[in-house]
Amino acid sequence: MKVSIGSRIRWTFVILFLFSIIQGAIILNIIHVSEAPLTIRQNIQNTIYVTIFIEFIFVLILFFYLPVFMKKTFSIIHNIISVITEGNYRLYEKKEDIPTSSIKEINEILDSILKMLNSILTYDSLKREKIVEHNSRINAILKLSKDGFIILDLKGKIVYMNEIISTIFPSITENSNMLDTNFPPEIENNIKKYIMDVLKKQTNIRATQFFVPSLKKHIRLESAVVRNSEGKIKGAVIAFTNLERKEK
Repeated sequence: MKVSIGSRIRWTFVILFLFSIIQGAIILNIIHVSEAPLTIRQNIQNTIYVTIFIEFIFVLILFFYLPVFMKKTFSIIHNIISVITEGNYRLYEKKEDIPTSSIKEINEILDSILKMLNSILTYDSLKREKIVEHNSRINAILKLSKDGFIILDLKGKIVYMNEIISTIFPSITENSNMLDTNFPPEIENNIKKYIMDVLKKQTNIRATQFFVPSLKKHIRLESAVVRNSEGKIKGAVIAFTNLERKEK
């Protein structure tokens, strides 16, 4: 049977009250039975000394026991929260994975933590499905597009590029850094220069165009900065248009 903290505190006061009643009953009995005043006085003093000593021992035990008891009790919650803060939600995914306590209130808190974890796991699962589905749609659109796209972070690392870019410009590879890599003059003097300008100014740069010998025509570069939920710029998207090859 789980006992609440309130019940333990109430029983502590009940025990102290019983000591007082016993002490009073003993003193009244001494007064009623004894006849000699000196004997009555001595017996009352002894009774008070003994009961005070017993109460002192009881309070002393509580003084050292309660902090240890509370620390041990709340250490269960502390350990669980420490694991959760590290992102390991699935360690306590089921009710049998959660440790139990002899304290009713602690078990109620542990049940609430379990419900919270289940809600987080459900939300994460739904969010993951939405992200994967949304990402799949975007990839499908970019693959079907006749235009080329390069997505970069602020340091110039290519986060994503579609296939048409790697086909026309094979020296540009995904996960490479546009700012740290040396490219052929065609890319170095046009694409890289344009990207450096966008990332340096962290704003949309006016579209430009340059001639691509392999396509035998000019292509167009356009830019758009990428912002997070707080409105801070985190990167840029470079669009390549007019990439269709001229028929011979």
